[in-house]
Amino acid sequence: MADDSMQCRKPENPAKAFLKRYRALAVQRDSLQRSIDAAWERATSRTARAKPIHVTGGGGVYDRMAEDVARISDETEQLRAAKERAEMALAQIMDAIQAVPDETQKAVLLLRYVEGLDWDSVSRRIGYEERQTFILHGRALWTVHQWMLKSVQ
Repeated sequence: MADDSMQCRKPENPAKAFLKRYRALAVQRDSLQRSIDAAWERATSRTARAKPIHVTGGGGVYDRMAEDVARISDETEQLRAAKERAEMALAQIMDAIQAVPDETQKAVLLLRYVEGLDWDSVSRRIGYEERQTFILHGRALWTVHQWMLKSVQ
């Protein structure tokens, strides 16, 4: 009797792993946009609540508001760059799906990986039995894998 933890697992299909990233990337993109919006709100609320600084001695004036706005601006640029990377990855996944010539296979990929539906729901939506849906999925994955190989070159 073999121990379950010692069983060799078949490596995941690279096309499937590539497509499965879509949902997590979409969540990241949306989270980054909320962070950008919050940073913008902090920056604009800082200037609205600014109070005049009274200088009572020699030397330079410490401008906390300017420092905060500069820090928030830097933070926002980092968030925007991360969001742009997530959007580029999402676009690449959509390009791979769009490269599938068969519209039903394409629908299977969109329903499964973009919408995140379970297999029963995918089958019902496209009007096929689950077994046929799996066959369509396998063929679509093969096409995506071929697309991936060509896009690397």
